[in-house]
Amino acid sequence: MSPGSVATVCKRLFLASAWLAAMPFYSQAADLLEVYQQALERDPVYRAGMFEYEASKEIYTQARAVLLPSLQFDYSKTKSKQDIVSSDNTVFAKGRTSFPTNEQSLSLTQSIYSYSNWAYFKQAKAEVRKVAADLENVRQDLVMRVASAYFTVLRENDSYQAVEAEVKALEKHFQLVDREFANGLANSTDLLDAEARFMQAKARQIETANTLHDALQGLKEIAGKLPDNLDALGQNLVLQRPDPTRMDSWVNDAQANNPVVLSRQSAVDVAWQEVRRQKGGHYPTFDLVITQSTKETGGSLFGGGSEIDSQDVLFQMSMPLYSGGAVSSKVRESINRHYKAQDELELALRQVARETQAAYTGVVSSISKVNALQKSVETYEKAAEVKRTAFESGVISSGSVLDSERELFIARSDFSAARYDYLMNHLRLKRAAGSLSEADIVGINRLLKGDSLSTDTKALLAFGAEF
Repeated sequence: MSPGSVATVCKRLFLASAWLAAMPFYSQAADLLEVYQQALERDPVYRAGMFEYEASKEIYTQARAVLLPSLQFDYSKTKSKQDIVSSDNTVFAKGRTSFPTNEQSLSLTQSIYSYSNWAYFKQAKAEVRKVAADLENVRQDLVMRVASAYFTVLRENDSYQAVEAEVKALEKHFQLVDREFANGLANSTDLLDAEARFMQAKARQIETANTLHDALQGLKEIAGKLPDNLDALGQNLVLQRPDPTRMDSWVNDAQANNPVVLSRQSAVDVAWQEVRRQKGGHYPTFDLVITQSTKETGGSLFGGGSEIDSQDVLFQMSMPLYSGGAVSSKVRESINRHYKAQDELELALRQVARETQAAYTGVVSSISKVNALQKSVETYEKAAEVKRTAFESGVISSGSVLDSERELFIARSDFSAARYDYLMNHLRLKRAAGSLSEADIVGINRLLKGDSLSTDTKALLAFGAEF
């Protein structure tokens, strides 16, 4: 590429960057809490969990119904035609008639004792506890997904700003080498190296713009729509260790309150009541049935019609004797499913303990990492400035300057990622302990004191297409 064409590209880069920097910013920007509240109304995953909860908790009403009285009304109307074919009655030796019959009855049935029904009722209560824990798990998962998507946008925006700063620095350096080459003060190798590094950085800038665009779409996927702007993280991030400070306390809380563990515990109860319910297939049941009926007949072959009221009280016992081995088979099946539920609970307890420990150590280590990377950025910024001055004085080579700019970009990107990792590890720790709530979102909102980030995805796509 000739110096003239490079100059043209540089001009276009400058104009494009200026255009991006001039994208409109609005006084009102959405913060993490607003995006979360929007996701509560629009996120399909959370809404599906809500509907699943509302549907599943109806099992309690259904199980209670089998213990309560049931009332049934029956009505029938029959049109009868009768012919006497033969009869020993000399008076009614032959004849034909037709008449209606109306019959109605009201029956009340009350289960007096059923081992299976009572087990089913207790099973339903355990099932309601399980779906409540599942819903809480979905809600806490929504907090994590919103925070992760939000921080991904901010992190990618920080990366874009870092690579943009690198591009500007390499552009300035390339222009300097180009002038020195024109004056015979730099060789062609330095010029080509400066040009190649500059173009590589520009390619990374375009790639970062695309990644930022995808991150914005990921946030939109959860929240349903994007606000015009998002609040960014402030420069001064206060780093705090977990409270309580002992890891064992967090693990104990997690194994007692984590919604996945609570769901698995309820699943064990559900499975055990299923064992009892199936065993009830061997036991007798007792029911009380009270029936009030009226039968009105319009006539008959042997006389006039009649209207008869009757009341019946039935005490019924039903004793299953043999069903081809089906009941015993279902009992064995439910016992094995109960064992399976117990093992799944044990697995959940172990996983939660590991996740809690990982999140705890993640918070502690990320504090040191953020502090170290902040100092690293400050050092690389000073080193890059010194090397630029040294190159202009002819003390060091162009390659040293280019290397320092690349190292500064990496340090800035790593520092940005470490800050968001610190926040996410805090949320993961609360998530593992089962205490993650909207209050944690409110706490993070207090840290969002940076400049607003525009969510104008059209500008990002247009920027990528510009080159």
